Amino acid sequence: MNKTTKNLFKMSAVGCAAILGVSLASLPVHAMASTSVAASVSSMVQSTTPALTGIKIQEKVLNTTSKYLIADIKVPQLTGMLDKPYQDELNDIILSHAEKDLAHWEKDAAEMGEKAQADKQDYHPYTLNIAYELKSDGTGNPADVISLTVITEGSEGGTSLPRNDTYNVRNVAEAQLVTLSDLLGANYKGKLDVDILAEIKKDSDKYFLEEYKGTSVEQSFYIDKGDLVVVFPKYSIAPGYVGSPEFRFSLNSNSTDVAKLDLKKVPSFTNKQGVLMLSLRDLANQLNFELKWNQSTKTSELRKGAQWTSVSINKDSYFIARMAPKALGTAPVLQDNKTFVPVQFVTDILQIEVQGI
Repeated sequence: MNKTTKNLFKMSAVGCAAILGVSLASLPVHAMASTSVAASVSSMVQSTTPALTGIKIQEKVLNTTSKYLIADIKVPQLTGMLDKPYQDELNDIILSHAEKDLAHWEKDAAEMGEKAQADKQDYHPYTLNIAYELKSDGTGNPADVISLTVITEGSEGGTSLPRNDTYNVRNVAEAQLVTLSDLLGANYKGKLDVDILAEIKKDSDKYFLEEYKGTSVEQSFYIDKGDLVVVFPKYSIAPGYVGSPEFRFSLNSNSTDVAKLDLKKVPSFTNKQGVLMLSLRDLANQLNFELKWNQSTKTSELRKGAQWTSVSINKDSYFIARMAPKALGTAPVLQDNKTFVPVQFVTDILQIEVQGI
């Protein structure tokens, strides 16, 4: 990274939208007072984003009266969450971010525009664009997770530095933010950092390898079609032409390297209820999952990349990415010093086809 690019990323002067507050993606949702700005808010209109079957998005369009700024601002407002007070508070926060951004750019654009007029110099209006995308509507995997991205990008006519705010929330009766720890476990950072570094090294000419310091406490991420997507700011670990680098890892348990589980290679037995039980260690080996056993809790954890699940002896409770557990009607059992799980664990939890049933 050259000195100019480094300074652009770290600067806190006019022109960087990143100076306008910390991303709230990893912070608790608390009330935030909305900032009043010299702007008109259009009546709420339906988003042009295709309607989904889960929560919906309506948008508020913020307009500017400034002759020195060109603004295209669409602010997402969630509807249909089970926790209405949480929804209202989150919507206020998202709107407040946009209002602060608009007020900042109006102020700076006016100052520069008036100065240019006084100096009889040409002035090109500043621009501010705010766009959003609903990545997950709460009906996919992991279950109940809403994932929303809001991209704010302002420009003085030259290089811009977009800010990517991500919001990940569980749509349950008492809504709560979703963290990387929720998805991947308390020790997620070490493994995730290694996986991202491996991806960077695959295309090292595209990145500033020496600038990669691993994921942060406030790391931006979103969920998209069962994938975890980790997002880094523009210029932080790559040249500007790359944009905001993203690294995608599957949270679905569909394996790209092993499409099916071969029952002939897995020890099994049929219990008294007629349920086919499979050796967890043997199926994990075949499917290339890392398996860890906790003797004190009699719990097994399976992990592969960003995929994670756990099972406990005699507990009909199976986890997917540390979200709400799912019952399969049959608990894991210990037999011949091996953990056995029902075949539905492979099909319903790992979502991998079983060959030979």
